Formats: sequence, C-alpha cells, structure tokens
Amino acid sequence: MLRTVGKIRDGDEVLIIFDQGITPVFVDIATEIAEEDGIVRLGFAAITQNGDGIPKADVVVRIRMKVDVAWALCRSLKALQE
Repeated sequence: MLRTVGKIRDGDEVLIIFDQGITPVFVDIATEIAEEDGIVRLGFAAITQNGDGIPKADVVVRIRMKVDVAWALCRSLKALQE
C-alpha cells in the first residue's frame, strides 16, 4: 500500500510524494562517481566479511540522476553540516 508522505514543488509543478516502504540500506563506501552527458552515476557498497574472514564489498545501490539533481543533493548534504 502506498502512503502519501508529502508534496514537493518541481518548477511550476507540485508533485505528491508516495512512500512504498522501501527498506533503507547502509553503505560504507562509494564504488562509482561519474558524470557523462549530463547524468551523474553513483554506486555504493556495504562491506561485509564471510566466514573465511575475507572482507568484501557488495554493491547495494546504484543511482542515476541529472546533474541539477546531483547539485541539489550536494547542497542539501552541505546544509546538514551547518
């Protein structure tokens, strides 16, 4: 069941935000940070350790976004520091 959790303005449009209850993931490292043709690619991994004691990094999420969305994310992260 989708829950409505708010609204956000995108230019002249007002978008209704729905939450599908997606499980949050924890990440330890960034595995990919690149930009090509106005699209930013981000990849993140969680570090785990098998029974044999060898650590490994499992990619848990890959995100693709337009550059302007990436800059908005960057500004939001910087605001958290202030």
